Order: sequence, then structure tokens, then C-alpha cells
Amino acid sequence: MSELQTNVPTTMVSSHLSAAAARNGAVMLRTCLVVSGSTRRAEQFAQAAHDEHWSTIVCVNAEEAARNAVRHRVHLALVDLESVPAAQQAAFFQLIEQLARACRGDGTLLAVCGRPNDEAAEVWSRRLGVWMYLPGVNGRSDIGLLYGQARRVVEKLEYSASQSTHATNGMNGMDGSSGAGHAARRHR
Repeated sequence: MSELQTNVPTTMVSSHLSAAAARNGAVMLRTCLVVSGSTRRAEQFAQAAHDEHWSTIVCVNAEEAARNAVRHRVHLALVDLESVPAAQQAAFFQLIEQLARACRGDGTLLAVCGRPNDEAAEVWSRRLGVWMYLPGVNGRSDIGLLYGQARRVVEKLEYSASQSTHATNGMNGMDGSSGAGHAARRHR
């Protein structure tokens, strides 16, 4: 029986900031969904996430990953196709399609780790709108770069969204539609 066919429970790995990181400013934890057919690779990806101040939800099967993607606010979903046995690839491809649809509207980044030289999987992933396709990821340092880049993109997306919200709220105040502005004009 392969690892994907077992009913392994999802694990939540929470990253804790070092005392130095906490003193140097607020580093906000982001959540990453890690899906891999290999427990060893999932642990490597989770440790790299911890090193980059991400909390992780680690799943070893596509069904559990799909449930967790709905239950939790995930900023990055990382699907490791490279570790999936051929017999289980259909379930993982279906998961990627489902995640790609869900990620479009909510600002979640989707990254896929594929086999080296698998051009068909890369083209398919990019057509779905996957944020990043990584062929042949080797170890924590490679994946650590992904987490660092993802953090910067998520922060920019959040900043842009907050600026858009502030601009919209500011316009409400200028047109007199906000309650405070309207009340101040009435008492003059």
C-alpha cells in the first residue's frame, strides 16, 4: 500500500518566531498547504517553510488537501507532483485543477513541483494559472527561495488590497456619505 492510499491524518505544523525576529518587528505568519506523496519531502518542505516563518498544513493525499484548502485561509498551496506514484497522479492533477479554480479569486498562490523535463505537466500547470512551476526541486534551500518569493508577493497583494480599500473609504468621506462627515457639516 502506498503512502497516498493510507489514511494518514493531516498535520498542522506551526512556525514560531525566534526572539530576535519578534524583537525586530512584526513578522506575520502566513499559511502554506503542503501536499506531497512522500512523507520525507513533505517534512523537508515544512521545515523550509518554518525557516521562512510560514505555518504549514501538511497533507499526504489529495483528498485531505482539498478539505484543508476549504477549511483554512491558505496563502500558498504547494503541490509536489514529483513524489506521486503514477497510479495516484490523476487524483493530484484533479487537486491542482480544483486549487487553481479556488486560488484565482482569493489571492492564494499555487506552486507545483514537477519532475524534471516533464514539459507536458509544466504546460498544463501554466495553462491553469499556476503561480510557479518548479521542475526537479532539490532540498530545503531550493524550496526556501520559493517561500521567500511567495512571502513578498503575498505582502504586495495584501498591501495593494489595503490601499484599494483605503482609497475607497477615503472617497466615501469626501462625498459626504460617511456618517462623521455628514454630522460635522450639520452642526456648523
